[in-house]
Parts: sequence; structure tokens; C-alpha cells
Amino acid sequence: MITALLGRSREETEAASERANLAVTRARQISLWLTAAAMILVIGLRSVPHVGLPWHWFGFPLLVVSLWIGRRDTDPNWPKVLALLAYTVVVLWLTRIDGDTGDAHVLELALMLGVGILVVPALAAKYWLREPLDYSWVHGRWSREMWLWFPTGFVLAFGILWGYFNLLTPTLHHSWPLPLRGGPDQPEALWRLFWGCNFVGFWDELAFINFVFVLLRRRFSFWEANFAQAVFFTSFLHEMAFLGWGPVFIFPFALIQGYTYRRTRSLLYIVVLHLLIDSVLFYMIANRWYPGWGWHP
Repeated sequence: MITALLGRSREETEAASERANLAVTRARQISLWLTAAAMILVIGLRSVPHVGLPWHWFGFPLLVVSLWIGRRDTDPNWPKVLALLAYTVVVLWLTRIDGDTGDAHVLELALMLGVGILVVPALAAKYWLREPLDYSWVHGRWSREMWLWFPTGFVLAFGILWGYFNLLTPTLHHSWPLPLRGGPDQPEALWRLFWGCNFVGFWDELAFINFVFVLLRRRFSFWEANFAQAVFFTSFLHEMAFLGWGPVFIFPFALIQGYTYRRTRSLLYIVVLHLLIDSVLFYMIANRWYPGWGWHP
């Protein structure tokens, strides 16, 4: 269904762009995947038990090597892009990434993720790289296939998340702490969870699609750029809450979001799709904590 989102002329344009991007230097590719590996070690495996040295002790040196190798690329802006990606890894490392919805943590996420990962890179892309981010919120009318993908994605998300929460990782809801059932704080906690899920979903698309993917897409073939952004996307969400089988589901979802953005050129579309799926996520968390609770706070 997704492949029918745009017409043939758009496909031909994208194909021509991909052919042009195939002339990627070895230095650029190596530095990209060293940075992606650093993201996995520093953020994705941050809370995973280790034997001996912590994972980030291996990840940060990879960032340094990546920046050194990237300087050999023929694109004068590529070292700057690498610096922005390394900056992103460092900011995420300095941020407590989890599902806590307390006031202090909400403020921390707003500053570190909102200002640090969205505002600063956007300004850097515009005034330092001279390559403004897309912010293509709407690109033409949404086709029938695009509208049909909403209920299809909702049904798929419900089935996958139900199995994930109830069968594969039954303790997953503990990643989002909520008060005991019937307590006076329950309604407020649910509302915080609801808006928190929406904030993170909105942020995911702006950070990993409109920032990471957009800058990489200008320098790599579509699939290489998409795989790299999916590594960033998955590493962050695994550290935040999606433990166990989480990466198995998050990585394909991130790939689909990148592909959908490529086909639609509509940031609004992928944000709406993500928030629709987050409504299912909210439902699963709430009903695992409070069985039979329902849909709304």
C-alpha cells in the first residue's frame, strides 16, 4: 500500500537522486557507521548489563575516530554533519532517558531534547551548514492510499503491541511508572503519560527523520540513510522504555517512517501516523497497570 503513495514522476526523481548519491567516498561511509555504532554503544546499550568496561567507554572513542576519518571526505560539510550527530549522542548521554513523568524529568526532557536536539541542530543546519532542514509539513493532497494507511497501521500496531506487552515482555509497562490503582494521583499520572507519549512521538519524527535522515539523505543513497536513522531511532527508544523484544519492532517501524516520509514528503503525515500508534501504546501501558481501565484518562 505504501508504494502507491506517490506517482511515477516522484519515483523517477528519487531514483535519479539515489544514482547521484552513489558516489559516496569510503571515508564518508566508514565515519557514518562508526557514528551509528557509537550511538548503539553509548545510548542503545546504556542500561544493558556489561562485563568489565561500560559500553560507552567503547562508544565515545568511536565518535572521535569517526570525526577524524570524516575530515578526509570530499564534502566540506560532512565533518560538520558528523559533529552534529556526535553532539546528538553526547546530549542524549547527558539526559536521563526513561518513562518518568515527574515535573523535574519533564523539564529536563523539554530542555535537553526540545532545545538541545531540535532547536540547536536546526539553527546549526541553517547558519553553520547552510543547509536548512526540510520542515515539509504538507506536500500536496493526501491520496486515498495515504488515508487508508492510518487504519491499517493502527490495526497492525494494536496487534504487535498487544503481543509485545502481554506475551513477549509482560513487565514492559514498568518502564512507565504509574501510581497504584484508585489513588488520588492516578488521573493526573495518566494525563502526564498521555501527553508524554505524544511529546516523545512528535520529537522522534523531528529528531530522527527531519534532522538525522534529512541530512544523511543528501549524502547517501536512500536505504543507507534510512538504515542509519533507524539505528539512532531504535537506540533511543530502547534506552527510554522498549526493552526485551523492543528493537525487533522499533527498527522496522523506523524504516517504514523514513520510507513513508520519502514517499509523501509530508512531515505532518508521519507525525499523525506516529501519534496514532502512540495512542495504542498509551492504551497498552494504562491497561497493563490498571486492567480493564478503558481508553480515556
